[in-house]
Amino acid sequence: MKKVLLPTCLILSLILLTGQEAQAQNSTMDDVHLFQSFFRDAPITNTGYGEALFDFSNFAIFNQLTVAAQGGYGITPEIEIGTGIYYRNLDFDEFGSVSGIADIPVFGRYNFMNEETKLSGGAYITLPAGDDVIGEGQLDFGIFGAVRHPASEEIVLTGTLGIDFRETVIDDREASIYLGAGVIYAATEQLSVIGELTIQSDVDYSALSGGVDYVIGNIGRLRANLLLGVDDSAPDYGLSAGFLIAF
Repeated sequence: MKKVLLPTCLILSLILLTGQEAQAQNSTMDDVHLFQSFFRDAPITNTGYGEALFDFSNFAIFNQLTVAAQGGYGITPEIEIGTGIYYRNLDFDEFGSVSGIADIPVFGRYNFMNEETKLSGGAYITLPAGDDVIGEGQLDFGIFGAVRHPASEEIVLTGTLGIDFRETVIDDREASIYLGAGVIYAATEQLSVIGELTIQSDVDYSALSGGVDYVIGNIGRLRANLLLGVDDSAPDYGLSAGFLIAF
């Protein structure tokens, strides 16, 4: 009887622990990605994900169009790396347009807490591979921390705090605080609504955004976002659409 009882207890314990882990992952809606703080987030992917992205931003003196491919991969259960390639067009109303590749960001983050509340820290660097004609070619880097916490079964709160070190046109470096806050609301099993506020201190940037994330069967997720700028460095408004798949 004891020989049967011991393995049975072990199996039940494993099932319970697995269920608790899955519940913790689901409670923070890890499969729903943020828009503004796409890489500066707390969850660590189990495998990988990729997103094809189209983004349009309207500034005071020009329009910016970006076509991108971005994604991340979990190299361990606690460590994720992410990067992307961004092709950008700047259209100045009376002076024509310029196009080129933006600098390539490389993000890495480590999960410190993976319970009901998720807490991760990370760092990034931008590889100066972008074209000077669109204002790229700078080596920037920074650190950040991110948290997700379920306020209820349908609502998850998110937060990001970091410091960016940006290279300026005179080869100097300026430090800027990055602050992000967000909320994810599960409207239905397929549809999530995402609201975010992002502030960057040194560049006078702050923006509000509202987006949707819709699951299309086992194919992927259709995502769309509307952004409204508040400070001078932010766009007056921005629109983005993307399709994200996990693999």
